[in-house]
Amino acid sequence: MSRILLVDDDRFVLRSLEKLLVAEGYICRTATNGADALHLLQKEAFNMVILDVGLPDTDGFTLCRKLRTNFKMPVIYLSARADYADKVVGLELGGDDYLTKPFEPRELVARMRSHMRRAEEYNKEETDLQQIHLGNILIDAGQRDAYKVGEALNLTEKEFALLFLLAQHPERAVATNRIFEEVWGFNSESGSKTVAVTIRRLRCKLENDPDNPALLITVRGFGYRLTSGIASSHT
Repeated sequence: MSRILLVDDDRFVLRSLEKLLVAEGYICRTATNGADALHLLQKEAFNMVILDVGLPDTDGFTLCRKLRTNFKMPVIYLSARADYADKVVGLELGGDDYLTKPFEPRELVARMRSHMRRAEEYNKEETDLQQIHLGNILIDAGQRDAYKVGEALNLTEKEFALLFLLAQHPERAVATNRIFEEVWGFNSESGSKTVAVTIRRLRCKLENDPDNPALLITVRGFGYRLTSGIASSHT
C-alpha cells in the first residue's frame, strides 16, 4: 500500500486531502511545516510527497530542493499561485507536477496514480539493465542515475527517465509529446513546457555549457535528441 506525505499549513486542506486519499487506499502522514516534513522523511519511507508551496517556516520550492538531495520519490506541488514562472521554478527545483488551487480532486488522484505507476515501473528490477556511455557521461539504469567523470549527478526520476528514453534512441529526434506521454504518463496542454524545464535541468547537470548544449539538442518544432558520442551500450 502506497504511503503519501501531505505537507500543507492549512489543516482543513490536510484533513480533506487525507480523507480523499485514505478512501482511495493510500496511507497518509501529514505535516504543517517544512521541518516536520523533513523529520518524517528521515524516519519513514514514502512513495510520494504532495507539497504546498506556501509554508510558515520555508517555501515548498526550497523544501523540494532539500529533499531532492536524498530522496527520489515523485513530488506534486499544490499552490494558489497560477503564474507560469512559479511552475517553471518548481519544476526546475525537482518537482514532478504542479496543480493550482482550487483543483479537481479526481485530477489529483489521477496524476498521483500516473506518477507512482511510472516510478514503480522505473524502479522495478529489469533483466537487461543497461549502462550507456555518452562521452564522459555514464547512464546507469540499475542505479537510476547518471555519472559525469565518475561523479553522480543525482538525477530525479523524471530527469533520469527522460535521459534514458533519449539514450535508447541515439541520434534520433524524439517528439516532445511522446517524451511527455512516456515519462509523465498522461496528456497535458502544458506538456511541452514541462519537458522543456526538465531538459534545462538535465543540461545544467550534463553539459559543460548548458546555454550551448553539445549533447542534448533541441530539434525546433519537433522535440529533442542526444548527439553522437554514445560509445557503447551493454548489460
